[in-house]
Amino acid sequence: RACHTVEKDGRNGTGPNLYGIVGRTVAALDDFNYSNALREIQTSVWTYESLDEWLKSPKAFASGTSMSFAGLRKPEQRADLIAYLATFTDSPVPLPAVVAAEVASTEE
Repeated sequence: RACHTVEKDGRNGTGPNLYGIVGRTVAALDDFNYSNALREIQTSVWTYESLDEWLKSPKAFASGTSMSFAGLRKPEQRADLIAYLATFTDSPVPLPAVVAAEVASTEE
């Protein structure tokens, strides 16, 4: 709670508000002071894949980041967190085709 919020128009904490993170440009919030490491990749967009890489190891994804979180080692934990974050948006980004197919096969 001290690091991030997920509410629409929510406040920033130690980290930026994550509402609408999937599909948003990296370091895009004007009212948050991002590290230089993230500002340097500002043209990139937070996709499911890039969020997975970030959550695996923020320091490997953006060397010099000020985020102290070490990362999540288990792919399932990263997938669950990304799927959760993806629900906080006005414009949902479709799941990648491979994930969508896996979800469909488990529902049969």
